[in-house]
Amino acid sequence: MLCCPTRASIDHPQALGPAYEHPEQLSDGSIEKYLRPLVSSEQRTRDLQRFLAAFDNKHTLAIEARLKTLKAPTLIVWGTDDVYFDVKWSHWLAENIPGTRRRVEFKGARIFFPEERWEEFNKELRAHWQVARQAAQ
Repeated sequence: MLCCPTRASIDHPQALGPAYEHPEQLSDGSIEKYLRPLVSSEQRTRDLQRFLAAFDNKHTLAIEARLKTLKAPTLIVWGTDDVYFDVKWSHWLAENIPGTRRRVEFKGARIFFPEERWEEFNKELRAHWQVARQAAQ
């Protein structure tokens, strides 16, 4: 059980390392902000374990029929080295959401790419919003 870990265990780069392209650049403060609330009590730790154990794409697959009717302008941005969500799922989403306007891959990026590559991500997001706004007018 992970209840109330030591500061050293929270600050260890591997605590969140697999989620980052450059875990060596992750600050102690960032790790603390992400993990401390998740392990602050035995109940929170159990909740986290239950969440991780239940993590499955079945929830997305269960709404496939509804996704096929989603016409809202959609931008799909994915990291190609994400250890949690294979890039094949970005293709699947693009194929199943008719509102998909653009699918972008950040080569080498992982799940926290909006934090690590915020400038690239913001550029894509702003361009998407601009096109969607123009189309709506």
